[in-house]
Amino acid sequence: MGFRRAESGSRRLWRLALVPLVLLLHACATRPPPAEPAPAAAWQAHQAQVQSLTSWEARGRVAIHNGDEGWQAAFDWRQQGGNYRLRLRGPFGQGAVELSGDPAGVWLRRADRQPVYARSVDQLLLAETGWRLPVRGLQDWLRGLPVADAAAVFDWDEQGRLQSLRQQGWQIAYRRYGRTQNYQLPERLQLTRDDLRVKVLVDAWQVP
Repeated sequence: MGFRRAESGSRRLWRLALVPLVLLLHACATRPPPAEPAPAAAWQAHQAQVQSLTSWEARGRVAIHNGDEGWQAAFDWRQQGGNYRLRLRGPFGQGAVELSGDPAGVWLRRADRQPVYARSVDQLLLAETGWRLPVRGLQDWLRGLPVADAAAVFDWDEQGRLQSLRQQGWQIAYRRYGRTQNYQLPERLQLTRDDLRVKVLVDAWQVP
């Protein structure tokens, strides 16, 4: 009799121990799967739409910080196919610079100085002003696209819009988008490379 009572008690203990295990397995079975990122089709559709935007204008502000040094300026950017014109103006119009170019080269103009021509817009801007701004990359990055035919690592949100991009030594974070007509275009982004940090705020887009 004593042996049977001990066996019955053990079975009751096993049943009690199994209750939370069964509940845990049931919870795991009914828990919804983690949300998956938007399918590649969402990014491909968004990319195709923005790539079709070959003529546009953007107006805003840019701030560059390199260690303890920094500068900021207002900008006006007009793009028509491969041709562009970028005007940069510091506070109260100081240090105004205009860049106008195409894939073959670029002119830099400032008041009371002779225009300067070069093949590379980034190198010309650095040599003439000391400003390190990746103008060539921004022709695509500003619209929320990676530079074509260049290695890139990136991800997108549920609407297929770029959220982060690593390309040509730069890390680009897209902080905010806005709608202009039928386009979802960046309004705030940050670029970093080593000790250099570039913040871009687009106040207004103009598209055809």
